[in-house]
Amino acid sequence: MWEKILVVDDDIDARDRFYEILSRLSYNVSCVPTASEALARLLEERYNLIILDEKMPKADGYETAERIRQFDKETKIVILTEGELSSIDKESASSLGVNTVIKKDFSNHFMIKSILEALKSANPGNKIDSRGSLERVTIMVVDDNPDVRGVLETFLSKKGHRVVIASSGEDALMKVKVDKPDIVFLDLRMPGMDGLMVLKAIKQFDETIDVVMLTSSQDSFIMDEAKRLGACDYLIKPYDLEKLDTLITSLSVKG
Repeated sequence: MWEKILVVDDDIDARDRFYEILSRLSYNVSCVPTASEALARLLEERYNLIILDEKMPKADGYETAERIRQFDKETKIVILTEGELSSIDKESASSLGVNTVIKKDFSNHFMIKSILEALKSANPGNKIDSRGSLERVTIMVVDDNPDVRGVLETFLSKKGHRVVIASSGEDALMKVKVDKPDIVFLDLRMPGMDGLMVLKAIKQFDETIDVVMLTSSQDSFIMDEAKRLGACDYLIKPYDLEKLDTLITSLSVKG
């Protein structure tokens, strides 16, 4: 059975991001917008981890954690904060057995990694006010279209990633051995070697590299073949850049 996570946040965009990232990581995720709804859910079922936004209408994250602890001493709790913690906040979090308080920040992978560490930890209340810096992921973009390469390079660079550009399959295979990317975004339809040929060669070189296919086609045979050859996912053109960023986060924190 998948481990169960409850996300409690009045920001619908944040709930969307958490749901997509954590679901991709094979967790059973439920989302609610208020503390009262969370408490109603907890009367019906238990979760392995509860993520509480610090600022919510009527009851904030600390108040909600206190109410949860009145009847549930075991479920792990993470509180997300927008700003700096005061000494009073730290004492409150520790006394409530909150596993960790983390800065709410989707711009890097530290927040999600800290949440998953809290889920795996044995004892609550040990790690208050976690901080971290942007983790640099090396991403290769392989596409014969210079406009696509330019858009993805600009977006990914602004997110803090190291970006390697390749204009063909042959170019990609030369660079992958030197730059050793963590993730490759690979166009399916290119002159010379097609994307499936390049995918096969990349996986033969290093099977741990995550390869995401870029395609305007939804041909089921091609998608099945890409999966068989080791592609971890695919994106249909035109791309939703925020979904692409969510995919990178889920790939970067897996395992």
